Amino acid sequence: MQTYFQDSALTEAQAGALPYDQRLLLLRDAEDLVGAAAHYSEAGSGNDSGGLFERRLAAYATASHVQGGTLSTGEYASKALLRAVVSDITSRYSPQDTVIITALVLAMNKPSRRCLERCGWSIAGQQGPHLVYANSLQAAQEALGIAPSSDIDAFH
Repeated sequence: MQTYFQDSALTEAQAGALPYDQRLLLLRDAEDLVGAAAHYSEAGSGNDSGGLFERRLAAYATASHVQGGTLSTGEYASKALLRAVVSDITSRYSPQDTVIITALVLAMNKPSRRCLERCGWSIAGQQGPHLVYANSLQAAQEALGIAPSSDIDAFH
């Protein structure tokens, strides 16, 4: 997981992101680092409150020893990581904003595909060898039990 993030995930996230809008989240279970995710605003995404915004889930990985398993809280590691990402995205937007979250996933990565599909993402196309999964922030919040943000001027 650490090698993947160092070697490619962070570089790819920086290449496609608006300046100063890359987010790296780490998931810990007690003292154990068990997951990491990176997300960013797509270049060219809206910038007015009440607009349409696109966020890319650039990288999403759990440590091999927790894949398919639960954390000490009883929550599946992959779901906990996805919930952390959606919570972080929620904090960055106003409820008037329409936010679409996309993720690129290799067709052979069945665990990631199943996790996204369980939380409402669906295939919206293909980009090179990757399937493009998409979901609205509102649908992701509902699927993961995350309350929408207050009406704020979040990072606009």
